[in-house]
Amino acid sequence: MNRKIKMAPVVSMLVACGVVFTAAYQLHAQQVAPNPESRFFKPGTAPGLKVTDLGRASGHTYRVNLVKGDEIISGLMEFAEKNHIKNGHFSGLGAVNKATFRWSDPVNKTNKKTEIDEEAELVSISGSIGTDKDGNVGVHAHSVVALGDGTTRGGHLMSARVSIITEIFVTEEEVPATASASR
Repeated sequence: MNRKIKMAPVVSMLVACGVVFTAAYQLHAQQVAPNPESRFFKPGTAPGLKVTDLGRASGHTYRVNLVKGDEIISGLMEFAEKNHIKNGHFSGLGAVNKATFRWSDPVNKTNKKTEIDEEAELVSISGSIGTDKDGNVGVHAHSVVALGDGTTRGGHLMSARVSIITEIFVTEEEVPATASASR
């Protein structure tokens, strides 16, 4: 009986915390719930949307570590060829000290090139691995780097040299790139 008396304040506190948590969660849910009238959500504005259900299996995932001096795009291509990756996607982060980005201007039909030659955080790299009609491996990567002054640079990653380490997670897709399981 003595135990019940000592536990009563603890149980009351847990119940009170649960009530507060539930109320806070419900308030948060109301604030972030999609609003059809919102300027960020407009039904019917993506008529070209196609979805491919890749199933529940996510495919084979690898962690690729690159170290100081490694060139990222070449490393990913070498990895894909050695592991016979024909269709996949990747994302990662790290540090670089040299990089070249390309940005395509669709209006003027020109390409702009940005180069960095200083220490930078690779805050994001993502892209795909695929093959062309002749079976040659290709890597399509986009990335963003943060410079020491807090500014960023990014675009289509043409090349980048690792300065400390870069870690990239590559997932090989189990569904061929030509599959048309669209909904």
